Amino acid sequence: MTVEQVLTWSDQLATGLPDVDSQHQRLIELINTMGDLHVRGAAPGELAAVLAKLRDYTVYHFRHEEDLMAALPVNAANQAAHIKDHQGFVNIVLRAEEMIDSNPADVTNHLLAFLVKWLVHHITGIDRRMAREILALRAGVSAEQAGLAENPLHDSLINTVSDLYDSIGLRTFEILELNRQLQFYRHRQEEENTLTQSIIMRLIQRDELSSAQVNYWFEPTETFSGDVIAAVPGPEGQLYALMADATGHGLAAAITVLPVLSLFHAMAKRGCAVKEILGEINRNLLETLPTGRFVAATLLCLDARQNSAEVWIGGMPDLLLLDADGRLARSISANQFALGIAEFDEKMSATERIACQAGQQFVMYSDGLIEAANNANDANDLFGVERLCQALRSTRPDQRIAAVKDAMARHVGSATAQDDISLMLINCGGPAN
Repeated sequence: MTVEQVLTWSDQLATGLPDVDSQHQRLIELINTMGDLHVRGAAPGELAAVLAKLRDYTVYHFRHEEDLMAALPVNAANQAAHIKDHQGFVNIVLRAEEMIDSNPADVTNHLLAFLVKWLVHHITGIDRRMAREILALRAGVSAEQAGLAENPLHDSLINTVSDLYDSIGLRTFEILELNRQLQFYRHRQEEENTLTQSIIMRLIQRDELSSAQVNYWFEPTETFSGDVIAAVPGPEGQLYALMADATGHGLAAAITVLPVLSLFHAMAKRGCAVKEILGEINRNLLETLPTGRFVAATLLCLDARQNSAEVWIGGMPDLLLLDADGRLARSISANQFALGIAEFDEKMSATERIACQAGQQFVMYSDGLIEAANNANDANDLFGVERLCQALRSTRPDQRIAAVKDAMARHVGSATAQDDISLMLINCGGPAN
């Protein structure tokens, strides 16, 4: 609402009834006062106080007009339409009063726009029709003698426009109320999202993941991620590492992987066998997930004393093993279903033993990394495993995450990632150098 929109009194608004015109001028003063406060950014309390004055004076003014019509044989249909118009206006002002404290700027802005349009129409239409008839009756002249014979088309038009203004006014404040409710629900949802995200991130980013033996990059596309990464030291010096990717995105995917994380942490800390951990996770997912939901996963248990790692891959990209200079020494492909699809039998629980030695690194990554597209040049040009290996090659172990990030940034440019990105490097023999 701007200052130019606030109503100014002029002779074009005069009805010929001095008391009515004087009261109209007072209404315009109150509207202008509210407009001034609004433009100056006044506090809700100040706006509410002026609105209360406007409401009280409006009720007083409308009662005066209705008393004038009741004292004379004014056309009954016009009188009824006039009173209905008054009530519609009061209802809208009352609605604004209910909402102004919670949403002062929008309520005042829409109310001022409505007041100006409604008042101009009301004065120049219904009030002037009333004034002409009252002045004629006071002069002892009938409506017919004064040339005020009924004009059904004209009267119908005036009444229709009045009804339209009332309807628009009420609908406007209904929309404002819906917006207020949406803002409230959005605020509450944001609070719940923040809490949920905090819980999920606390599960993911535990102290164990900050181990010098593990480096990672985790970048969700939304507030919540269907990707999870975790690393837990076992009681006998082992290191368990997990990367999982639930179907879908956002909160639904994040909720899906919560039990996976909880079970993994609890069982890895106890030194449970890889098959036992996977079996319990799979059983839990089968019991809780609806059809069509599942969790792809790579689970690795590294035993540096034995220079080997036990590996299980279900539905995830290949697990890579790099030699000391970052060159690809071996690629291990998935040979199992994702978790949460079928009962865990002997075949599905089969793991693979991989020989490794100090200086080497295992590389886990989600499909969001290798399927990131270069949308600026070619949406079919994906980052791919070859670019990943190239970024890792001939780079110091402790700098490889940064090298992959740089390579990814060059590849995607300004394009937005379409899937969660996870990358985890696990050193086979102590901290990266």
